[in-house]
Amino acid sequence: MAQKNPFDHGTKTVRPKWWIVLIRVILGKTIPQRLFRTYLLLIIVGSLLLWAPVSLQNNGYMSVIEADGTLQWNNYYFYDALFIACSAITDTGLSPAVISYTFTGFGQAVILILIEVGGIGLMTIIFLLWHMMRPKKNINLNQIIMLQAERGNEKIAGTYKSLKYSVLFIIILEILFGFLMAFWLCWMPVYNQVSSGNVYGLSHDSLIHISAYHQFWTALWQGMFTSVSAINNAGYDIFTGGFSMASLRSDWNVVFQLWVIIEFVIGGIGFPLIYDLIEKIKAKHKGVKYQLSLFTKLALTGYLVVTIVGLAFAYGFEYGYTDLISGTNAYGGGYFDVAHYQSVHGEFGKNEEFNKVWAIFFNTMSTRSAGFSTVNQTILSPGSQWTFIILMFVGASPSSTAGGIRTTTLMIIIWTAISKISGKENIVMFNRKIPDKKVRDALLVTVVATIIVALFSIIVFYCAPDNSQYTVLQSFYEVSSAFGTVGLSMGFTSSINAYGLFFLIIIMFVGQLGVSSTLLSWTKKNPKGNLVHYPEEDVRIG
Repeated sequence: MAQKNPFDHGTKTVRPKWWIVLIRVILGKTIPQRLFRTYLLLIIVGSLLLWAPVSLQNNGYMSVIEADGTLQWNNYYFYDALFIACSAITDTGLSPAVISYTFTGFGQAVILILIEVGGIGLMTIIFLLWHMMRPKKNINLNQIIMLQAERGNEKIAGTYKSLKYSVLFIIILEILFGFLMAFWLCWMPVYNQVSSGNVYGLSHDSLIHISAYHQFWTALWQGMFTSVSAINNAGYDIFTGGFSMASLRSDWNVVFQLWVIIEFVIGGIGFPLIYDLIEKIKAKHKGVKYQLSLFTKLALTGYLVVTIVGLAFAYGFEYGYTDLISGTNAYGGGYFDVAHYQSVHGEFGKNEEFNKVWAIFFNTMSTRSAGFSTVNQTILSPGSQWTFIILMFVGASPSSTAGGIRTTTLMIIIWTAISKISGKENIVMFNRKIPDKKVRDALLVTVVATIIVALFSIIVFYCAPDNSQYTVLQSFYEVSSAFGTVGLSMGFTSSINAYGLFFLIIIMFVGQLGVSSTLLSWTKKNPKGNLVHYPEEDVRIG
């Protein structure tokens, strides 16, 4: 008779329940797979809600801006709802429909929720809410790694604390600026915009106030929507009677624009950077020395460098080529009769020169993933449009609400080139060596992103029913805007077919998740190729 093993306590292997197994199969095994598929499911749910009749003001139809600048009602298909849901969750802002005229309060609320979830991060919101309800529950390593992949910093230990303080800070700012914007819209005399009759023209001030004027609840809703959209770099707005922020283009309304800039800059610099700066301020107040992380230094430097260079080129092109500043396309060329449309406020308000200079500043800053505009993007000079394409392609900081290749990627590539020219083997920035793997990843991200944007720009161009009205430059502009999750548009999105919208959905998704995460979402957890090692051989390159 076999004796019982004294060390065998009868432990059994506990198999997970069937629904846990099903969730793992649906969401995948790796963290990039889970992020990719979770956001995909959320987009599908959002599109179903936006497709429902309760979301539409005019059942079955959407309001669009035609080539002559007028509003028309077109058929509303499910792929339109899918595109808008994806644009909202990726905080892009591109849309084939005019949000304020197409959707009811319910539909606008769905879009607002998608913007907030996409900006803060779905996993971050779920985890923070779960931890609030169960504060005594310990945080395990898998949860921290998931948060780190979505919005965290490089240091695992500081990820949870970083996200908690950053999200709280962002929500407070959303509410504060939401009320400020609401009071402004309610009491300041902002006017609707009327079409110039041509896509190349500017919108004109009318004598009709916007719908929020002296309507507090309407102003509060528009103010909160704009605040959430701004800090999450979404670029969506629900202003009536205008195109984006054209009604708030001039004079005292630059104060409103300044609030928007403050919000989308904070949202674009990244959660880890926000937390690092908060800790720096707290340490300085206590008289304690605090060292900013390399990520913070890189992200801040990259953001400032790209912004300053972009502004320099934009002002140079506009003063040199003189489209916006002198009004070559805005006033001349027989596009429209200025005297007929001139109102008491004029094209650029009472302080015309200042407002023109500010318009370039605001629209250039908006390329940092914000997506708000105060002038029609088609009146910009080709030089400015190419500058904006590059700025949108770069995007803002990692772990932020922005897309693109990210500023840190660009800084690593630039410094790698400088180090190579200087004959240096190691890439050293701020007295820290950048790992070789990060350098390779930065180069890979940039090359893959360039190929994708170039290829998709050509494909989307041919998806326009009548592409003779557009140029490849306009398609490049739209695709770069989608990849950078910016939302600035030349009106191309509302003119392409379902196939073109599908390709823009893909590029928005890649821009939001990042090239690296998107590529990893299609790979196995432990590829067999990693176990095989081959001999090295040098290869000559250019």
